[in-house]
Amino acid sequence: MGLRSLRIKLIVFWILCATGLITATNLVAFRTALEAQFEQLRQTLMAIAATGALQIDGEAHAQIPPQPTSTELPAYQTLVRQLLAIRQANPNIRYVYTVTPSNLPGQWYYIGDAEEFEISLPGELLDVTRYPAMAEGLRGASADPALTVDEWGVLLSGYAPIRNQDGVAVAVLGIDMTGEHVIRTQQALHHWLMTVLVIALAAAVVLGLLIAQWVTRPVRALMEGTQHIGEGHFDYRVPIQSRDEIGTLAQAFNRMVEMLATSRQHLQEHILSTIQSLSLALEAKDRYTRGHSERVHHYATKMAQEMRLPDEQVALIQKFSRLHDIGKIGVKEDILLKPAKLTQEEFEVIKRHPEVGYRILVPLRLPTEALQIVRYHHERLDGTGYPVGLQGDQIPLPVAIVSVADSFDAMTAHRPYRSEPMAFLRAIEELRQHVGTQFRADVVEALIRVLEQEGKLPARNTG
Repeated sequence: MGLRSLRIKLIVFWILCATGLITATNLVAFRTALEAQFEQLRQTLMAIAATGALQIDGEAHAQIPPQPTSTELPAYQTLVRQLLAIRQANPNIRYVYTVTPSNLPGQWYYIGDAEEFEISLPGELLDVTRYPAMAEGLRGASADPALTVDEWGVLLSGYAPIRNQDGVAVAVLGIDMTGEHVIRTQQALHHWLMTVLVIALAAAVVLGLLIAQWVTRPVRALMEGTQHIGEGHFDYRVPIQSRDEIGTLAQAFNRMVEMLATSRQHLQEHILSTIQSLSLALEAKDRYTRGHSERVHHYATKMAQEMRLPDEQVALIQKFSRLHDIGKIGVKEDILLKPAKLTQEEFEVIKRHPEVGYRILVPLRLPTEALQIVRYHHERLDGTGYPVGLQGDQIPLPVAIVSVADSFDAMTAHRPYRSEPMAFLRAIEELRQHVGTQFRADVVEALIRVLEQEGKLPARNTG
């Protein structure tokens, strides 16, 4: 009787312990999965907001007064069409609007609203103290840290600055994405958790002391797996091969980890694919510059190797020199392909492409040196370049190399405003004439040596 009572107590104790352990491991695992899913949603929303903000003209937005009568202005109507296009591009977007700070503490003005009914008119006030991330949107892309449930529904909001030509944030683009699918996912995971707990409890009652003899090891493995996943080691797998309920749970745990690892890998591949797609789209827009980025990449890489730069800098130039003109994707074709000399206004549009390219790539969290190549490749040693006006040693060497390669290919390739490309020798003379003012002498000499090695220039007599 005593042994039977002891067995019953052990079974009850096992049931309590097993239930607690399984609950804890599942809760931690599901919490990790939900946090990863939610963070991915926030990153996606910030990327959408940042991309959408680039489509809005900050100068025109600043001209819309915060008053209801502004709805009659052409600039306001253009803004609303742009906001509607952003909303229609993603079925999960519920609301799209723009706001700008007012003189009242914690109060901002609505300016544009993409709603068809019950729109917020320009000048209506919004209490931004309820949305701390909105104020951060003036400095860069941001998103709410949690779902909000209010009269507008279950939403997650993202924000991004709308900047003028000087790069100053004049307003914030707000995008509210529905969070219903996140709630449904949480409910489904909760249901699955309860199912697993019922199965585990039933198995514990049936097997009793037999399970208690060997359950310690797999439970420990699950706990270790949870710890590894919590530390971000998504390549870890729980080493359990049994076919019982614990094994089923371990297999489900491993499948979940595989899904998380795949999701992170897809995100990284998406970033690379986005960069490549932007580069290909830019090349396809202009038949005159088709192949330009590839040639600049070739010359710049060879020059970096000729100058014996460290391997990491050579790899940086090799990887990112193709993207130096990515900002031209925002320039109209009638300007890019104009067969005559550009007007001053048109040239000012062209001059913005390094900054536009920089703003496109910033959300991708690329290395600083890569962003410098895109942003500064039109800077000059004498400080008269653009967009910042760097001079002398302020211009990094990888940037100086790409700048020479870019200028050389531009002179020796076909252009709509020039009947014939410039001969290589004539282009080299042109580069040498601007040594010290626009180009570094050592970089120009490196290009000459590369061209001589490739047989594109006659070898100089060194005797």
